[in-house]
Amino acid sequence: MAKMKKGLIIFLLGLWLTTPKVWALEVKHTIKTKIGFWDACEETLTYAFYGDRDYDVKTSILTSGTFGVLYPFSASYHTVGTYSKFDFKPQDYYYETQSRFRHRTKEIVYQDGVPQYRISTKNEKKRKDKIETDSKYPVSVDLLSVFAGLAQRIRMKGDCDWEQYSFNGKKYAKSTVKTVKKEKIKTDYFSGKALKCRYKQEILEDTDAGFLLNPEEPIYFWVLKDEKTKVWFIAKVLIENTPFGKLEAVTTKIEVKP
Repeated sequence: MAKMKKGLIIFLLGLWLTTPKVWALEVKHTIKTKIGFWDACEETLTYAFYGDRDYDVKTSILTSGTFGVLYPFSASYHTVGTYSKFDFKPQDYYYETQSRFRHRTKEIVYQDGVPQYRISTKNEKKRKDKIETDSKYPVSVDLLSVFAGLAQRIRMKGDCDWEQYSFNGKKYAKSTVKTVKKEKIKTDYFSGKALKCRYKQEILEDTDAGFLLNPEEPIYFWVLKDEKTKVWFIAKVLIENTPFGKLEAVTTKIEVKP
């Protein structure tokens, strides 16, 4: 079960933008996830972009249903930073998790997009460590900032073809996203012609990274454009095989604030 919290990071894929050159936008997603026959978790995701300069992304996750009984777990993730075109520079990244027996927090502080130090707690024991980055990896953004860059790609280019490295303060990862095709989809909440994309994440130099899915198992997701606001949003996420069965997440509601 401890592997599940990292697998849930896939639901941060709902980061889509509109087209004006100078604008402010805030979008909130409400998402439900099922694994096998069981309800697994509920999530809210809110992202904001301001004036083609600043971004703010946060999400919260809470296990529910059978999973909530067997494995009560909650988490929140938050990043802020600046960007220009496809260059995203985080300023601060923070997350907090709570399981039945363990409480954790971690903050990474950046300077000009480069991580400087992390402050972490585990069951109220606190420590601060200087971060030493590896020069062979071209970037050191957090995972939420990776998806912010993906959102920019979709907004500017109209496809999902995106590749970027991330760093969580200890391990580097490589995210690769490819456009598969356009097709019609229908969920209980949204329908229309969607952009189908494939996402894979590779944990570099660490074959036992502890993710819910096999590194070779792709994540598929479908993005739609809201008819009223013309905002791109994720409508569905699918992993065919996990240790607990098929995983499917669907967006049940979006709220847009211009």
